[in-house]
Amino acid sequence: MIEYRFVREKELLLEYAAVLNDTRALEIITRGHIDTADEARALGKFYWRMVDASIGDDIESWLEYILTTLSGACRNAGFAAVWDEEVDNA
Repeated sequence: MIEYRFVREKELLLEYAAVLNDTRALEIITRGHIDTADEARALGKFYWRMVDASIGDDIESWLEYILTTLSGACRNAGFAAVWDEEVDNA
């Protein structure tokens, strides 16, 4: 389960998934849990695309919260290594 500390985290994830036309990220975020290693990898890739797309949007602190939230969700789902690999390689 993806547990958000703040509602705004999920709002931003959904907004950027729509802007970036990332239907896979949108589905995972809407569903609220990560079921496979491929989904963890997809979220890692999406996160970095979101970071790139948000330059100039002044959401740096939210990006930190989101990173922590997604990382925790991947760890809780058993995909910590996949998440770490994707995030470290970006």
